[in-house]
Amino acid sequence: MAWRIAVDIGGTFTDVVALEEKSGQLHLAKVPSSTEDPSVAFINSVKKITSDHNIEPRSINSVFHGTTVATNAIIERKYSKIGLIVTDGYRESLEVARQTVPGDFGDITWWIKPDRVVPLEFVREVEGRIDVNGIETDTISEEQIKRVIEEFKTLGVEAIAISLLHSYRNPQHEREVRDIVEQSFKDCHISISSDILREYREYERTNTTCLNTALMPLLTDYHEKLATNLKSLKISSPFYIMRSSGGLAQAEEISKQPITAALSGPAAGVIAATHFGVLAEMPNLICFDVGGTSADICLVEQGKPRMLTEGRVDIYDVKTPMIDIHAVGAGGGSIAWLAGGRSLKVGPDSAGSNPGPACYGKGGTEPTVTDANMVLGRLTSGLAGGDLALDSSLAEAAVKKIAEPLGLDLLKAADGILRIAIENMAAGIRNVSVKRGRDPRDYALLAFGGAGPLHACYLAEWLGMERILIPPSPGVTSAYGLLLTDVRIDQVHTDVQRDDKINMPRVQANYQQLQKKVTTRLKGEGFDKNTSIMEYFVDVRYAGQAYEIRCHINANTLKNESKFRESLEQFHEHHQDLYGYSYKDREAIEIVNLGVTGMGLLTRPKVPTLEKQVLSTEEARRSEVEIYFPTMAGKQKCFTYQRENLGSGAQIKGPAVIEQYDSTTVVHPNWTATVDNWGNLKIGYYE
Repeated sequence: MAWRIAVDIGGTFTDVVALEEKSGQLHLAKVPSSTEDPSVAFINSVKKITSDHNIEPRSINSVFHGTTVATNAIIERKYSKIGLIVTDGYRESLEVARQTVPGDFGDITWWIKPDRVVPLEFVREVEGRIDVNGIETDTISEEQIKRVIEEFKTLGVEAIAISLLHSYRNPQHEREVRDIVEQSFKDCHISISSDILREYREYERTNTTCLNTALMPLLTDYHEKLATNLKSLKISSPFYIMRSSGGLAQAEEISKQPITAALSGPAAGVIAATHFGVLAEMPNLICFDVGGTSADICLVEQGKPRMLTEGRVDIYDVKTPMIDIHAVGAGGGSIAWLAGGRSLKVGPDSAGSNPGPACYGKGGTEPTVTDANMVLGRLTSGLAGGDLALDSSLAEAAVKKIAEPLGLDLLKAADGILRIAIENMAAGIRNVSVKRGRDPRDYALLAFGGAGPLHACYLAEWLGMERILIPPSPGVTSAYGLLLTDVRIDQVHTDVQRDDKINMPRVQANYQQLQKKVTTRLKGEGFDKNTSIMEYFVDVRYAGQAYEIRCHINANTLKNESKFRESLEQFHEHHQDLYGYSYKDREAIEIVNLGVTGMGLLTRPKVPTLEKQVLSTEEARRSEVEIYFPTMAGKQKCFTYQRENLGSGAQIKGPAVIEQYDSTTVVHPNWTATVDNWGNLKIGYYE
């Protein structure tokens, strides 16, 4: 037997799945996350699943990982001390940034700029200049670079970022500086902007390079620790990390470009959700991933999530390919609190995994969303198959902290906590749908994560949605998504040209150069032309715009200028779809970036179908419980079902609770859950 192991680290639990490649046999497990050192939970999860199911180390063909280490380091500002080398005259480029202020216009009167990734005192200017056409006008001074290096050593710098003017056109100077640093500062981590982001816009390129550099020591140590621990378990198979783009890369590659994995875990969840949506013939989805600390939301249309060429990680603008995921601070561990003693709030602070919600019995005393669900009867037993027992009396004691000051009984207070959490989640969904001209009622809500199915019906009713899809193992969907994608390499190059003055030979030469780089890197990962594919794209805008839209093109269009021009016409449709208008035949367009994406194809795991339901609905019942529903007076009696006992075609009318090892699904009154051939729960609303 040949196995694949996938590990996804969340704020509360670390999820692991083991998949047998030929049969599609799947095992899953959850262990508590280790906040201080995520590698501990990673190794504990691998140990647990291999020992529980007698998986021999030599039978493990590959290990996959979705990590939040980079994200957490950025949020907590726990990255390394770095120095930045820039072109003479550009020392304040990070300070100047962009003319954007969060909130309304009036906020500029009190807004204080957040700290830069590199403080001004760690920025050094150097001589040498490349002009906008990529031509050298002034040479680099080796002596000056060496003086800067000695200053950085004195300051205790661990890594150096190099971002020189117009290096996207000609990286010669950046490479010269890097060579000097490597010779003079042996143990220093270095990254140059032309390797990280060969695109124009000095601030975005410099900021992204700085973040990447700051994360290099941390991620390198983390990956080396994981590799060492895996070897101690006698696992020597390839080790892949998920990128924010939904593609994979070997750990050594991520150590060089850690910024590409800033949204690693959530991206894997979207990949899996999209996969199950297509199987269930629901290609238009709103993915809803709720864990212990947050809810991650993504809009999927025609089986494809929207991709971004840039986004934000906490307060920082980052320009790297990423799936468009919107996160809100509303998870199972989100803490309920009273602002001013009377106004009920939920989140964004979370109880995390330690101490966790009060009902965990680990010392937590603050009321959380999980505690509210416990009081309302929506959680009826322990989590992770009973590995984590829940104490309802502790949940009640915590919720009393909200109930008593507001003069409410426990049920009303718990429902109030849940209502506010649901509204926070709904606001996140409106952000990716209504604000983009999409009606959420036209989509199915695909809920996953440990707490997603628990809130799915409540949220769907709140938004007027009538279709819900719950994948077979919702609590470990992100981990499973790591097994459903390929190795991905992106290469982009800025070459601004108006459509009426296109230099086609230059365009073709740029694409050939990009393809060569992608092919070389894929070859280094073990892929050849028979096991890889190339995708081509161009970023286009109306002349004078400050943003671009990515348009995919066919390789054949690159052979002929007229076909290439025709392919650019799709830009007008994309612009109309995204922004509600286009200037076709009224405004000139221009290409900004040319790009190539290479996919190293991994064998897809087999997805087994589910056997037909044998037991009657009554026989599949497990117990009777009482649950509070907002549309009904008091608690209502309903049955619980063990999901593992439900085969294809099984149908359960709400109210009901469907329990499984990794999650709990609450089916509200007027909803019916049906199991399809792939093991999905399709939940529909009826009057």
